[in-house]
Amino acid sequence: MTTLVQAALGLRRGTRAFLGTACAALLSLLTLLGVFRVSSPGVEHMTLAATWALVLIGRVAARVREERRRGGAFFDLEIGLLLLSGAHALLQFGGGLMGPFYPALYVLVAFMSSMASRAVGPLLVASAVGYEAALYFGTEGHGQAGPFLLHAVFLMLFGLLNVIFTQAEISRVRLQNRQELRDEQQRVREDARLFRLVATPSESSVADAERLTRSSVEEVHQALFFNLDMIKRSMGLHTSLLLLADDSGTQLSIAECASDSERLGDGPFRADSGVVGAAFQRGLTMNLETLRPGYGGICYYREPAEVRSFLALPIREGDRVRGVLCADRITERPFSPADEELLAAAVAHLLRTMQNERVFLQLERSKREHSVLHRASAALGAALDEQAVLEAALTAAAEIAPFDFAAVTRYDEQKRTHHVRCAVGEHAERFGQLEFSDNTSLTAMTVKNRHYLPYRGEFDPSSQVVYTPQANLAGMNSLLILPLMVRDHATGTLALAARRRDAFGPRVRPALSVLANQLAVSLANAASVRQLEQLATTDGLTGCYNKRYFNEEMKSRIHAAERFGRELALIITDIDHFKSVNDTYGHATGDVVIGELGAILQRLARETDVVARFGGEEFCILCEETGAEGAVQLAERIRQELEATRFETELGQLKVTCSLGVATYPKHGAHRQQLFEAADAALYAAKHAGRNCVRSS
Repeated sequence: MTTLVQAALGLRRGTRAFLGTACAALLSLLTLLGVFRVSSPGVEHMTLAATWALVLIGRVAARVREERRRGGAFFDLEIGLLLLSGAHALLQFGGGLMGPFYPALYVLVAFMSSMASRAVGPLLVASAVGYEAALYFGTEGHGQAGPFLLHAVFLMLFGLLNVIFTQAEISRVRLQNRQELRDEQQRVREDARLFRLVATPSESSVADAERLTRSSVEEVHQALFFNLDMIKRSMGLHTSLLLLADDSGTQLSIAECASDSERLGDGPFRADSGVVGAAFQRGLTMNLETLRPGYGGICYYREPAEVRSFLALPIREGDRVRGVLCADRITERPFSPADEELLAAAVAHLLRTMQNERVFLQLERSKREHSVLHRASAALGAALDEQAVLEAALTAAAEIAPFDFAAVTRYDEQKRTHHVRCAVGEHAERFGQLEFSDNTSLTAMTVKNRHYLPYRGEFDPSSQVVYTPQANLAGMNSLLILPLMVRDHATGTLALAARRRDAFGPRVRPALSVLANQLAVSLANAASVRQLEQLATTDGLTGCYNKRYFNEEMKSRIHAAERFGRELALIITDIDHFKSVNDTYGHATGDVVIGELGAILQRLARETDVVARFGGEEFCILCEETGAEGAVQLAERIRQELEATRFETELGQLKVTCSLGVATYPKHGAHRQQLFEAADAALYAAKHAGRNCVRSS
């Protein structure tokens, strides 16, 4: 019963899913059969039309719902086929393909190809051409191909051109939106520079930093407009306007204004233009009265204005003139000394407004940088391996000053070589394993001088070398290489590069220097942890793992072999008559022999094998996914290589051999102790068999 219910539900879902396609196919078939070639429609035709309309409305509603989930290509195809089949049915009523209403099909094809998704549009055009071919040659029985080919060409032109034009318009709108966004960002950056709000949004990839700069710019604009408008209203002015100079001091831009005039220019204006330029360059108050009509010396009007009285006050910050506050009247009312004092007070207030916003913005940025450094410090402190330390540092560096390339190098003071530990960003693969000796590169000079380079953070690949002339950065305009200092020693460098200019200026450099110092200490700590782990898990004489680590690893690998049903082999070996070697040649020679056997084992074993010195002259090898045959072959190679090795001593040439025992899991032991006892028994069997041989349990 359950199966029948599920089948019924499945049939119902399938019917609903393909209802539009089925309706379009049915209507197309009836049209091909010539059902609609009648002089007047009957009841059956009206019923078909109503059914078609209901299905079409349902498919359109489903398409609208699907649009919210950003899908619907199948619905586009269904709706297009429904419209196509309905249009041909109507055309058949009106005289067929050669009837007077046929051009309406071009409009329909153009509409369908424009509104459908990119992949469906050409498919609908192809369907229209194929459907018409069947009607033209089959249903209507035409023999000449010329009219059909003409129709087909026009259908494809109307359809494909509309697809192209629609996509082109979409692309144009997207480009326009991107350009408007860039223009708005550029406007904010320019206003931020005018108001000396320190940084621009392009220096940060963090959204809240951009919003902070934008908010500060808008706050200054509102405060300036409020003050200028109040001055204008209270003093009966025609225009009150604030002009600020750019960084070079050669141009003046309108920072904010309140005016009744519609003839204000957009700017920027030359800093030496007219009476405004005189006030700016000389730093003097310019008070003009009884100006002649059409006076053209006021640069911020597009054409000579009807100004009769004019006053310009220079805006000073320290010893530098930053801009000009201008006021004018179109009435015969000169500016009095009291007016000058009032405007001077307004200038002081406007300066305080901008300075206060700068302080606030700087505090907010400092708070954010401190937050980034705090998180970076916590992440670096928690990281115990080099990779985690590098990832945490580069993540923090990207938050402080976004980069396009970053790399960390290690400096070997004894060998006087530099090695790239990590590189990320553009072309990072070129520098992944780079190693170079001391040279005249910026990296080497940073280590020698223990000071960041380049001084201004600017980079020119044609004259500056980051690592080597062959491995140099290209396409970057900003660069900062920071030394990694540990107890007054430079252990390496942190290099950051960006395509944009002024990416690593004075604002971000202190925070990056602090981060570099934390990175240096964390890398040193990670190296110490790695060294301690190595001392705790390896044998100092041979470099093989020690007994404690081997026991833990053996337990873990037996558990994995049991879980995944794999084989596991254990080889135990020791040197034959080793006591006589020590007694005859001395313990120093004995250590050389032990070290050579450890080297042979590590050389012949796979990377996945575990080689350990178990104590004295005894060694163990654990081989994953290895049966008895493979383990015996490995043991035999070990035996042969040691036998072929000759040791030079004061007493002459020394030759030693070894015996090896092999056991496998689960055949010879189901857990660690059983497997070890089986391999040990095989080793003793090799000893009793005359030594210098391999035995398996």
